[in-house]
Amino acid sequence: SWMSIQQWELIDTANHVVPALKGLRDDVTKRSEEWKQYANCDAPHEATLPGGATGVDWEASLSAFQRILVLRCFREEKMLFALNNYVSEQMGRKFIEPPPFSIERAYADSSIGTPIVFVLSQGSDPMNTLQSFANFSKKNLVYVSLGQGQGENAKRIIENARKTGDWAMLQNCHLSKTFMPELESQVASLQNPVNVHPEFRLWITSTPAPFFPVFVLQNSIKLTNEAPTGLKANMIRCFNEIHHDEFETFKPEDVFPECTKEHAYKKLLYGLCFFHSVVLERKKFGPLGWNVKYEWNDTDFHVSKQWIRLFFEEQSQIPWDSLEYITGQINYGGRVTDPQDRGTLMTILNIYLNKNVLMDGYSFSESGKYKAPPVGSLEDVREYLQEMSLIDDPEVFGMHENANLRFQLQESQLLMNTVLSMQPRVVSSKAGGPSPQEQVMQKCKDFEHQIPELLSRDEAGPRSFTVLANGLPNSLSTVLSHELVKYNKLLAKIKWSLAELQRALKGLTVLSEDLDRMYQSFLNDKVPQIWSAVSYASLKPLGAWFKDLCNRIQFIRTWVQKGEPTCFWLSGFFNPSAFMTGMLQAFSRAEGVSVDKLGFSFKIVNESEKDITEQPHRGCYLYGLYADAWRWDATKGAMGDSLPGEPYSLLPVVHFLPEPFHKTPSDFHRIPLYRTTLRAGVISSLGASSNFVLSIEAKSDRGSEYWTLKGAACVCSLNV
Repeated sequence: SWMSIQQWELIDTANHVVPALKGLRDDVTKRSEEWKQYANCDAPHEATLPGGATGVDWEASLSAFQRILVLRCFREEKMLFALNNYVSEQMGRKFIEPPPFSIERAYADSSIGTPIVFVLSQGSDPMNTLQSFANFSKKNLVYVSLGQGQGENAKRIIENARKTGDWAMLQNCHLSKTFMPELESQVASLQNPVNVHPEFRLWITSTPAPFFPVFVLQNSIKLTNEAPTGLKANMIRCFNEIHHDEFETFKPEDVFPECTKEHAYKKLLYGLCFFHSVVLERKKFGPLGWNVKYEWNDTDFHVSKQWIRLFFEEQSQIPWDSLEYITGQINYGGRVTDPQDRGTLMTILNIYLNKNVLMDGYSFSESGKYKAPPVGSLEDVREYLQEMSLIDDPEVFGMHENANLRFQLQESQLLMNTVLSMQPRVVSSKAGGPSPQEQVMQKCKDFEHQIPELLSRDEAGPRSFTVLANGLPNSLSTVLSHELVKYNKLLAKIKWSLAELQRALKGLTVLSEDLDRMYQSFLNDKVPQIWSAVSYASLKPLGAWFKDLCNRIQFIRTWVQKGEPTCFWLSGFFNPSAFMTGMLQAFSRAEGVSVDKLGFSFKIVNESEKDITEQPHRGCYLYGLYADAWRWDATKGAMGDSLPGEPYSLLPVVHFLPEPFHKTPSDFHRIPLYRTTLRAGVISSLGASSNFVLSIEAKSDRGSEYWTLKGAACVCSLNV
């Protein structure tokens, strides 16, 4: 009861695949309470495994790496911490602690034939640092930003610098794919330099790009400088870029009706800086923070700061509405493409840009831990920032404590995906285990054995494809017809590709590029691109995805054979948005109401789908939705905070009822419903995301701002 299905499947797999873990499954069953304590503790990566007098002593019998495999079964989000400890113990702390960024050391190790490559990361630019170092070293730095038509300029700069001993810098090489072969030849010519000034150096900046020359990487010194992370680091950086004269722009005699301009300017400047830091740091929480990762930078902060000063210089009172619009909708909002993100951005801005900010003691968070300092000098503010905590509590972002678990899981999964991407294609089998080719062949056979048959209208019952009394087709029957076509196309593609891959592995046909990718995806437990191209939106790994597909086909087949179900599994639809439209059309035809005047009202029924025996008179019962960053509190009949360690919770059955001229009740919150937990999608010309279905409404005893900051949403499908 305390373990998820995914955890149990991982334990079962480890029990069969890893010889050292044989017996783990039976031991977990036998000593359930001990394993439960291990799985639920705060730091399982540092805890001792169960064992001793009552059974196998796992702590003593397993190696450090094997203990990490056990941790992976129970608490995947702690993998990053465990692997950090493992690398530190096995190889030394220098492999987990990034060295200080030092251009001086890189320059000392470089030579004419060894260029220095800066691998750019978001929010960092080494140009100013390099320019300062060049001035200190009394060298002339010549540079060009690559892009369209800049290739000849780059060649000329390198040629001149080779003669004069200047430093040549090629910026943003990732923007000039066509110049990369020329760059490779230039670096190759420097390996045996002839008539090259001994002081010449080549500096290069680029983001990671697949077309960047491998030869250049192999023969260069690589540097990267990550942007500071955390509220404290961002706040300190912002205030370090503010000059004293700029901070003391206004004199004590300059006044607004509320207070002096100096007081208001310094308070709002601190609030703007905090706002800037918060919107940057929310990105680490992934979709919980922002649906789309936006490239906000210091320019947005500086422009907004200048607007505050400009308004203060020209206005006799604080123009709150103008400040909010310029800052939120233009300076920062100009980068925002997702409508839900725009609402989140404005909600955050209202915390830091309002009349209460002018009061001493105003808190930016519920705990009261984060406040603006009393009005003073720039040095006073910088000293105040030094006292900030290095660890950011989720509550400063308005989030639940589960947000940290989501962040840790995201980082651990990124690490594991990176390791998988670097895994060698050919791995020799040891101890008689199956080779990669044998593993893929077995998966193909298993999938072929389990794949459902194509759906057919020939097996339809009398209540499946119906016509209304007025002769019009049943809208939900039309939806079902479209679902049959889409699922059959996917099933046909799966069956064909499985047969072709097996033939290719036997040497009976050519292993095409698509089949080669499919082979690699099978080894990495990922859905092949050849399937996902004609599939529904899903983030599940291959095994879970295939089980989910079989369940979806069974749901549709039951509908075809027995007619409309009493409850519809919304997650089982290929296109949930089409089903919503079908519901509205069915109501429109039954009630004679124009479909463009209809909206949905929602009622959460505190029952499971198995307890529902009859369809509603109008609308539909839907199940299978998950609450993300909130839960339904059946006792209060309202939205509630997530339980610790449970970021997702299954919603009860929801009654979707079309309603003419629907308006959201004042005590209800509109919750966006997405197909997957990724939330991001392709933005259409109408401004809607392809991942977005609609907004459902649920009763709440808290304001909508509270849930917006939490990142509350609903999703049709989880990642497992």
